[in-house]
Formats: sequence, structure tokens, C-alpha cells
Amino acid sequence: MAYLSLLGWLVLLSLGLVEQAQAQAAPKTPPATCLGAELDDGAPADAGAREVACLRELRGLASRHGELLTVKLDDGTSKTYRSDPKACESDDAQHCIHYWLVSYHPWARVYSIEIQYYEGSAVELVSARTGNVLRLPGEPHFSPDGSRFVVIDNDYAYGGEYDLSVGSAANGSLALEWQHKSEGAPLEWHLQRWGDNDHVALRAFSTETYPADTTCPKQDCDAVLVRIDNDWTVRRLPGKQP
Repeated sequence: MAYLSLLGWLVLLSLGLVEQAQAQAAPKTPPATCLGAELDDGAPADAGAREVACLRELRGLASRHGELLTVKLDDGTSKTYRSDPKACESDDAQHCIHYWLVSYHPWARVYSIEIQYYEGSAVELVSARTGNVLRLPGEPHFSPDGSRFVVIDNDYAYGGEYDLSVGSAANGSLALEWQHKSEGAPLEWHLQRWGDNDHVALRAFSTETYPADTTCPKQDCDAVLVRIDNDWTVRRLPGKQP
């Protein structure tokens, strides 16, 4: 009985989170800053444009000289990334690589470095506190206090094995805590918002109809990612009844 009550409470809470997310789903303009900027928050998709904002607003912490990108750590040391655009121009797939500083998350004190390969891409997180790094298949979406992040991987051609992941940035640790692999037909996941540090409102679209159709006629696209004890689970919310 207690278990059923808990499930009922979670469903009600999940519905509330999704309603809040839908109410706030208004058109957004690209932010003028890279601090905490994420693609789903209206940041421009072009990595070069995002780096321009980061270099401007993180002056003294990040710099670029030609193909060399440098970010400074709290202990005074630096981490560098060297792009090789000539390899890309000559179709050298093995060495083709571009690095772009696309965001800085001040609550977690973490840099996001987008990595573009000849085919596909990734994101490397760098903790300014510890220098720890973590390579991810997609861009992270941080919780309100910066202690955790969600990663969505919708790249079914060049991405990783898991479509959803949750990681920790507590004390500069940078580690994945949980990963999810959808069963059956692949889904196109979109983050709506973090409700709090334990709940994330999501939407899941069929790859057969997305992006042509995002109306979700059956109203069965909403889901919530919930942390219970020390584990995470995805709960798909009920759709429209016939």
C-alpha cells in the first residue's frame, strides 16, 4: 500500500512538473552570455558564435590563439585544446577535430568544450576546481544547484549506446551516476526543465515523425526523470484516453 501511495504521489508531482514546463515553453532569444548557456535554453547552435561570447565574458579565464584554446583552472594551471582544421579540409577523418568553448557553468565551476569530429561530435566537461574531465556524447543540462546534470544523446548515427544519462559534478568529481537505453523504436528526447534536484521534465518524440510533427496528437510525449533514493528512473506519463 505504501508503495502504491508513493507511485501516486510521484505521478501527481510529475504531472505538476510537466505542466510548469509547458507553461514556460515560450520562444526564447539567444542569450548574450555563455554563463550557464545551453542549447535548450535558446543558446545559438553555432559553436563558434557561442565561443565568441565565452571568450568575451570569461576574459582572463579562457583565451584562443589561432587553433589553440586555453582554459584556466582554480589552482593557476591551464588546460589546452588544439584544433586541426587543415585535416578536416583535406578529408583526413582520423585527425580532423575542432574544439570550441561553448559554456561555463558557474554553480558547478565547469567548462563545456564542444568537440567536432569529421563525423559526429562530443562534449568534454572540465572542472575548474579539480581539473577532472569527463567526455560526454551530448551537451549537459545542469540542475538548479549545479550538483548534477542530464545528458541527452539523440545522435543515433555517431552517438553513444545510451540516450539518457545523469552525472554528478559535486566537488568537481565529474562522474556518470546512471544511464538509460530505450527499448524498441528510438526516441528523440528533449529536456523541458529541472523541477528540482530530483525531478526532470522531458518530452519524447518518435523518430519516425520528428521533426516534421511535434504536436504530439496522442498527448503521450511527456515523461519525467525521477530520483528515488540513490537511483533514477524514467516514467512516461499517460496519454490521452480514447
